[in-house]
Amino acid sequence: MPESDSTFRRPDLLRLDYDTYRALPAVANSDLSRLRDALDGRPPRPQTSAADGALSFGTAFHTALLEPNDYVAGQPGLNDTLVWWLVDGVKLDSRLNELLAVGQPEVSVLFTEPQTDTLCKLRADLIVDHADQPFTIIDFKTTMARDADHFLWQCSAYDYDRQAAFYTDALRAERFLLVGVQKVEPFGVFTIEVSEQMLAEGRQKYQRLLRLLKAPATAPAYRAEAVQAAVDALGLSAEES
Repeated sequence: MPESDSTFRRPDLLRLDYDTYRALPAVANSDLSRLRDALDGRPPRPQTSAADGALSFGTAFHTALLEPNDYVAGQPGLNDTLVWWLVDGVKLDSRLNELLAVGQPEVSVLFTEPQTDTLCKLRADLIVDHADQPFTIIDFKTTMARDADHFLWQCSAYDYDRQAAFYTDALRAERFLLVGVQKVEPFGVFTIEVSEQMLAEGRQKYQRLLRLLKAPATAPAYRAEAVQAAVDALGLSAEES
């Protein structure tokens, strides 16, 4: 985590709907994933909106867990019973249930990343800013992981560590929890408190990608076109290397 600064003030926690958040002219962790995909030679990801995500099982689960009053049952292709079964499984964990009770769900944050002076944004599943708790960010992931060790491997392989570092550094969080929820039997719930080592690895990932956004010409020549296209899609004014 960046060095302590007595003048640091946590950014405001904003209540915005998803499409308003997506329209903010700032770099999100999902944008960094698109840039990573360009570097890895993967096809570009389509931009999404709240309507596009309506049929996503993950989106439905997050809504049911974090904003249950907004859940719309009976959507085509969704098993409502399974969605609520997973929600109940999370709430059976007394520690997670307590955090859900005191936390603020689906909050957005605008901030400037100091190393690259880049305007960024994030949208956290759950933030706990409570006198009896360390400042905590919790992110829930539906997963096909076989067990807790497999989910821990996924945290690195799927760049969840990058997300954790990106969010933790922005808010100077004292704790980041990744919660994997199996969407197949035995429907286990795996809670991982992100370690300093994971944060350090994730920090290297997001700072590298932010530097690349500032100077896409520094990308390997065989990926230059794809990286530049990813930067252009973000509408950023890139600096020359």
